[in-house]
Amino acid sequence: MSIKRAVPFLLIVTLAGGCAARYDDAVVLAGQGRYMKAALKYKAFALANPKAPEAPKALLAAADIYALKLGVCAESKPLLERLAREYPAFKMPEDVFRRIFICPDYFPAGPGLKWTYGDSQTLGRNARQEVTVADHTAKGAVISNVFYAGRAVVSRQKKTYRFAANNFMERQGGSDTLILNYPLQAGKAWASAGPEGRLEFLVEKTGLKIKVKAGEFDGCVKIRRRAAGTPSWITEYYAPWTGKILTAVAGKGFEHRVTELLSYEEKK
Repeated sequence: MSIKRAVPFLLIVTLAGGCAARYDDAVVLAGQGRYMKAALKYKAFALANPKAPEAPKALLAAADIYALKLGVCAESKPLLERLAREYPAFKMPEDVFRRIFICPDYFPAGPGLKWTYGDSQTLGRNARQEVTVADHTAKGAVISNVFYAGRAVVSRQKKTYRFAANNFMERQGGSDTLILNYPLQAGKAWASAGPEGRLEFLVEKTGLKIKVKAGEFDGCVKIRRRAAGTPSWITEYYAPWTGKILTAVAGKGFEHRVTELLSYEEKK
């Protein structure tokens, strides 16, 4: 899953000189990294030439750029819906459709990604966790976790993540846990199983601005994870296109930060 931070978007661009959009022009623009203009060209070509053999590919390419390169989810989804409605014979791998349609992505797990977390009290001097994507396929990803106490390694762990429809699953200790149930909307609740037993999840808030050591993140979601029957719970904050940025222990009337994101890397 390719990861890019969402960027502000204002659609005021028109086709230069009134010239008809050409598919090959869009391909060239995309290859040059001129993604906004490429997306506009792809979209204009597909709308103006719905019977052209390249039309469905153009819709897919435009949706891909809007979602993965620019983070403009409101522009990508209508294109995918048009693609599915008007070109039912056009087939694409399920993971390709999903990684564009799940927008924004709150748990990117693509190749080359690395997150470093630390305890909030000392910002990693006492405790640190390094999380890297060890393996990535169309079906999911294997993520390696290394835990440190000071500079000493105290444990290593691997978890497997995968999508099932629009559900993002975590497998650990023989249990499949539904940790993100898309679309993430305030008030949405679901139940799942985990190493702790039966778990209850609740999306408490969306659209939050959260500041951690790694920076300030907009559009975050706050999700409660509680083992059934317990008086306290874990609160996790996820940032779009970055993933989990903050973990806290909470209960009635309190919430205490435990770990937070120190740094995030996208290696090419």
